[in-house]
Amino acid sequence: MAKAGFLSNLNSMAKSPLILAALAKAAVPHLNFHEVKSLSANSNGAFDTALLTATSGDHYVIRLANTQTAGAEQDAELRALKALSKADRMRLPFKITNLVGEVKDEKGARALVYEFVYGNPTDIGSVPADSALSHSIAKAIAAVHNLDPAIIENAHLPSFESAEIVRGRVAELDRFASTGKVPSILLSRWEQALEDTSLFRFKPTVIHGGLNADTLLTLDNDVAGVLAWSTLRISDPAEDFAWILGAGIHELSESIIDVYRQSHYNVDDALRLRATLYSEFEIARWLMHGIAKKDAEITDDAVSMLEVLAEDVATGAVGRLIAAPKVIDTATRPIEVVDLAVKQDNELF
Repeated sequence: MAKAGFLSNLNSMAKSPLILAALAKAAVPHLNFHEVKSLSANSNGAFDTALLTATSGDHYVIRLANTQTAGAEQDAELRALKALSKADRMRLPFKITNLVGEVKDEKGARALVYEFVYGNPTDIGSVPADSALSHSIAKAIAAVHNLDPAIIENAHLPSFESAEIVRGRVAELDRFASTGKVPSILLSRWEQALEDTSLFRFKPTVIHGGLNADTLLTLDNDVAGVLAWSTLRISDPAEDFAWILGAGIHELSESIIDVYRQSHYNVDDALRLRATLYSEFEIARWLMHGIAKKDAEITDDAVSMLEVLAEDVATGAVGRLIAAPKVIDTATRPIEVVDLAVKQDNELF
């Protein structure tokens, strides 16, 4: 798809595109811009964002945080991007955001100018199983997870062990329960899953932490780019699959995980179950967001989705979140162990 094809799909959201263009010029004085358009980045007003077209025909994005939380997110992303060296970027089979300049406005807020990453949001529900695109998605996730953990450690980015992750999810579960709006069958389901220690025996790895339809961009049946790196960290690899499992398409998720296993070492058997758990938590998080914003529409939407999920759990339409116990094959056990077991049984009589 030609670069110009993306311009017609942009929504007006930024408050002051001309002011943003002036800031961009100050941040990268060697570039000349001849067009600026407000750009919707699904930021809910947290950022003023504009797309700039340079005289060279190349496109750039400028983002200015409007809130303290947005500013912290922007700072975290900047740290992550700076942590990824040129060699690290070359290992990734897609483009990532590249900072080209920054400047502060009259209030001291930092405006960042990035190269524009071309691609379309990924409608995961329309991705065919075992297709070129599903394979590309699997390999893209594996490439992130195969990054050296030292990248995270050296940049002092967050790092979590499995026990910390479980504690955090338990604390979230308590907050969900306190709303009185989450069906009890779901609270019990999630509590049992979090108590299943076999579910959380995994090796923490580098993850993106924010993969979804808007951050993973595709072009021509291939992953073209990945945005929003503020949540780059060491954590549970299953977190990057939650948005895929949330689509509820078994064949697709299985095909993606199968290809991922071929591209990433040391994949645990319970990854799919944890990803499912995390995808269900996202619905409850949507509820919490609606409550915090006092937005009845969001709250009602989340409650409706939770009720549908509860019904699916009650009818068995969705599987359990308990890891299957490993079967011990006595035929392969050491002979002395089998003999000892038989001897102990005989002694009982």
